[in-house]
Amino acid sequence: MAVLGAVNASACAPVIRHGPDHQSVLWPVYLGSPAHDVSAVARMDTAPKPGWHRSAGREIRGAPAVGQGVIAVSNTEKTVVLLGTDSGQVLWDRRLGGTLRGGPLLTTDRVYAATEESPAGRVYALEMRTGKVAWNVKTGGITASLTLAQGRLYAGTEAGIVLAIDADSGVVRWRRRLSGAVRAAPVFTPAGLFVVTTADSLYLLDVATGEVRRRGPAPGAVLATPASDSARVYLATASGMLAAVDPATLDTVWTRNLGGGVFGSPALARDTLYALTRSGRLVSVPLATPAAAHSVELGIIAVAGPTPLATGVLVADVAGVVRCVDPRTGTERWRVTVSGPVEQPALVRDGLLIVIADRGQVVTYR
Repeated sequence: MAVLGAVNASACAPVIRHGPDHQSVLWPVYLGSPAHDVSAVARMDTAPKPGWHRSAGREIRGAPAVGQGVIAVSNTEKTVVLLGTDSGQVLWDRRLGGTLRGGPLLTTDRVYAATEESPAGRVYALEMRTGKVAWNVKTGGITASLTLAQGRLYAGTEAGIVLAIDADSGVVRWRRRLSGAVRAAPVFTPAGLFVVTTADSLYLLDVATGEVRRRGPAPGAVLATPASDSARVYLATASGMLAAVDPATLDTVWTRNLGGGVFGSPALARDTLYALTRSGRLVSVPLATPAAAHSVELGIIAVAGPTPLATGVLVADVAGVVRCVDPRTGTERWRVTVSGPVEQPALVRDGLLIVIADRGQVVTYR
């Protein structure tokens, strides 16, 4: 009987799962790359078939971070969740000391996340394998995504403080107070750290010291993380302005009036910049000839930015429909439907379409 009891006890023991010790795909910024083009080589010529779906909390905030065999998400229940991409299995979940909004980042062996002010904003480093907190540092409330570059995490707070944090140790290297809240992730550029605030101001900070090198006017309120390449930062405003800015001088190189406010991030793929207005106008701007910008009306309401593919552009709407469309004509090539609204761009990695749906659902297709 004692032996039987031991067997039963063993059968009832919880299964302990772990993430990988290391994974090879870095996800150092919002949407995985400064240009927001991680899906640009993906080909999906026909509607993909349903894969797995998994609940990862009451409501997922921010975009997922997609690594080698793992997806990290954060939710309103103060939890970071690591899922396996093969089946959606929960590898671990870790409750932190505040609500999360900006979405996590990934390195080879860590997950980074930041919390809002209630009860106290902090940046956390979690071990990839177990989710154990490696370090955390008090920063003030953070609603924007973090940015990781050259071994440092850059964070901007609702109080207008920008911080540089050593990614290995959590030591704060510098803090700089700016005018206005920071609600779009800082952008690391060859010229310095580019920051836009709600005071309609642009800043260029020295990445080593945080010193303000330049300050200039923003073209309007920027609600989402700008896209960037080695020469320009591309930002879209709530009033419907798309602008290319030289980060070294903060001069506006060109602007385009999109005819409607933009809530999601623009995306740059190959030689074309894409933006999607809330009223469903998809705009394509050739970087070589910005005056030749082209737009199509899709007849949707969207708060998520576009996702360029090799075979079109993905657009997601508040009704839960994700469409692949031809950016020149607006012709729909295929669609999938989830429980809406979809508030973050759909992503495609390694043939897997990943959509963050309503009620904390991660939904996939192949």
